[in-house]
Amino acid sequence: SSALGLPVLELKGYEADDVIGTLTKRLADSGHEVVIVSGDKDMLQLIQPGVTMLDTLHDKRYTAAEVKEKFGVEPDKVVEVLALMGDSSDNIPGLDGVGPKTAAQLIEKFGDVETVISSIEQLKNDLSVRNRKKICEKLELSADKLRLSRKLVEIDTHAPVLVPFRLREGREEQGGEEIGRTGENKEAHDDPSSPEAEQQMNVGELSDQALTQSLKRRVPNLPVLRSLAERLEFSSLLSGLAANQSKEPESVDRLQSREDYTTIWADDFGAFIDELKRQPEFCVDLETTSLDTLQAQIVGVSICWDAKRAYYIPLGHKQAAKQQVELESFRKKLGLILEDEKIAKVGQNLKFDLEVLTRNGFTLRGIKFDTMIAAYLLAPDQDSYNMTELARRYLGGETEVIEFEEVLDGVSDFSEVPVERATVYACQDAHLTWLLKEKLKPLLQKEELQQVFYELEMPLVSILAAMELKGVKLDQATLAEMSGQFEQQLEALQKQLHDLAGGEFNINSPKQLSEILFNKLGLPTKGLKKTKTGISTDSGVLEKLSTLHPLPGLILDYRLLHKLKSTYIDALPAQISPVTDRLHTRFNQTGTGTGRLSSSDPNLQNIPIQTPEGRRIRSAFIAEEGNILISADYSQIELRLLAHLSADKNLSAAFKENVDIHSRTARELLKIPPLLEVTSEQRRIGKTINFGIIYGMGPYRLSRELHIPLSEANSYIQRYFEIFSGVREYFSQLEAQAVEQGFVRTILGRKRVLADLDIRERDEGFVRRAAINAPLQGSAADIIKMAMLNLDRRIRAENLPLDLLLQIHDELVFEAGSARSSELAEIIRKEMEEVVVLSVPLKVDVRIGHNWDEAH
Repeated sequence: SSALGLPVLELKGYEADDVIGTLTKRLADSGHEVVIVSGDKDMLQLIQPGVTMLDTLHDKRYTAAEVKEKFGVEPDKVVEVLALMGDSSDNIPGLDGVGPKTAAQLIEKFGDVETVISSIEQLKNDLSVRNRKKICEKLELSADKLRLSRKLVEIDTHAPVLVPFRLREGREEQGGEEIGRTGENKEAHDDPSSPEAEQQMNVGELSDQALTQSLKRRVPNLPVLRSLAERLEFSSLLSGLAANQSKEPESVDRLQSREDYTTIWADDFGAFIDELKRQPEFCVDLETTSLDTLQAQIVGVSICWDAKRAYYIPLGHKQAAKQQVELESFRKKLGLILEDEKIAKVGQNLKFDLEVLTRNGFTLRGIKFDTMIAAYLLAPDQDSYNMTELARRYLGGETEVIEFEEVLDGVSDFSEVPVERATVYACQDAHLTWLLKEKLKPLLQKEELQQVFYELEMPLVSILAAMELKGVKLDQATLAEMSGQFEQQLEALQKQLHDLAGGEFNINSPKQLSEILFNKLGLPTKGLKKTKTGISTDSGVLEKLSTLHPLPGLILDYRLLHKLKSTYIDALPAQISPVTDRLHTRFNQTGTGTGRLSSSDPNLQNIPIQTPEGRRIRSAFIAEEGNILISADYSQIELRLLAHLSADKNLSAAFKENVDIHSRTARELLKIPPLLEVTSEQRRIGKTINFGIIYGMGPYRLSRELHIPLSEANSYIQRYFEIFSGVREYFSQLEAQAVEQGFVRTILGRKRVLADLDIRERDEGFVRRAAINAPLQGSAADIIKMAMLNLDRRIRAENLPLDLLLQIHDELVFEAGSARSSELAEIIRKEMEEVVVLSVPLKVDVRIGHNWDEAH
């Protein structure tokens, strides 16, 4: 499938049927035509308008009519019939003596399995049913078994299916996409320059366009296809590929031995180590059995220290012509070099290698140059920083990179690859990485990025690796309890929605929802956002409509609960590592244009902070027995940076006087007399404007956020810039710099090239907003990363019982020994507040608790 360019989706703990069912329902509800290619009769339960099944073995296409003809019932009753029939090949017990006709007759008469079970007395006297007495006897004896059969047959159409998706600049917007209501948690979550990283995202989170894009077929890997076709003797596939013969070299040619790539066997290892010891720096790259660093075993190591040669040390191949280096010999000889901090190590995505080495008992020190991170700093808004893309970008378009699938050639993992083929692939990885380092190093100097690269990002690699390996403990019982509670709430909301709509409809279908809102309920459409298929039903539209009718607001509530349940409550337990019994997220250094870290697999940054539901999810993140969690959160760091960078007197004075900046802004904007208190609603206005200004919010957006007339929003913004005139001057300077130089920088010199931003389908002010926001958000990222480095140094120097677990936006979460928790909390506060000296003080809120919610 991978060689054909087809996306492959799998979900631990679920059948393939559930993945297919979930995708089918999601796509069909969005109005897509779906064809299920299968010969499995269970799939027929998924057929609905717009969904058909193609049985290629019998060359038959099933619609609802064909299902009715085959089973005697409509597709939505297929589950009931199959449960009664049973299927020995799938271990579905069913009800003994009941075949297709009787099953269909029973379901036509009673509607479903449960009603059949509860209607035994009626069935006993029904002369139209053959063998009714035996059936009733079986029902009385096997009711629970029959219920189990139905459960086994039913395909889950709400499985937490994850698809690979790259978050591009800005939010993907669709109904149900954004967590929470507009205006919630602006400090942490609203980000017009949001993370851009390859992530595994739930199908329920993605817009229709984003989902279909992520499921598109990729370019087939012709060399791998040819190799597979030859090995499996697929003659028709071979002939179909023949047309491309002249365009693509044979995979065997690309993987033939090369003079500049050398295999280091056991006999050669000692001499090789002697030579390696003399090198001041070298590139190292691991080949492993898995991409899961917690379970990966080392198969081999490639090394390169000049532009001419590279070496591969096989350790764990199942096919080898000579004796491979034994792991203990490798550990004693190369292990000493790996842990020598004076010898610089180069790599591509070194965090992966570091984690695998650590898990296998090695120490890697002297991490000096990661080509992926260097390329990211030079161009932080690119789609990809993988080897193929970097080689194309920096080493010339003619560089042919051997892909991982090509060298695998159909085997299950790298240990099954013959050493000769593995040598070429692995050596090329190390060789290209070395060549990239030689290209990127002078570019970092030219662009004045050495400080942020060598002093911030590279030292951070080891810290992030340790965080990922440590993971965090989850209270699975709490999540299971929440799942049941959320399910009940969703069912109650569903009933309310159906009652308000005057009948049942598919809540997750934008098409059906639009029909209810604008045709049945007659809600106004003037000024509402439109899509290709009609009026949008996204969160912004529903927010507007919620003031006119209760149904749109309840839809938002339903979407929030549904997303939290599918994305976190039900999905997190399945992602707990069987090795550590902890949850291990990934922290991505190259995932955002501004320098912030992003989180993936799972993404923990989108758990809402201010909603009760979000706080309940956070309460499931717990400390180990005898430990405590400590949360340290920078308070209003971007506003404090704005005061520092703009040197605005009024803004700076508020922070120096330690007054509530949102209340101060509200008092000035709304001209509230000194003797009157600022109300919570007035403070909310001040808060919305304060954070909106950081993100370049204009009057149109502000009017929507505060539900006020455009003229009033415009006057608020004008008044803000009169009060904080230094901010206006600073923004003007940034815009001029962006136009003149084409980039902006953070306090550490991190650079964002605005010309690299993808501004297609965006409003004209997007680049302006990015120019304003990047120095603030990027500087905040610099500061929290510096704090992580300082805290790590102190933890190691004083051997403190303190582990950094998570970095979420402006917050660090630690696990600490309970006995010294107060002392450790103060150490954290001091290090974070004193990490840099600004013209206004940094403030950190530190809390302690047994779970993340208590500590936040």
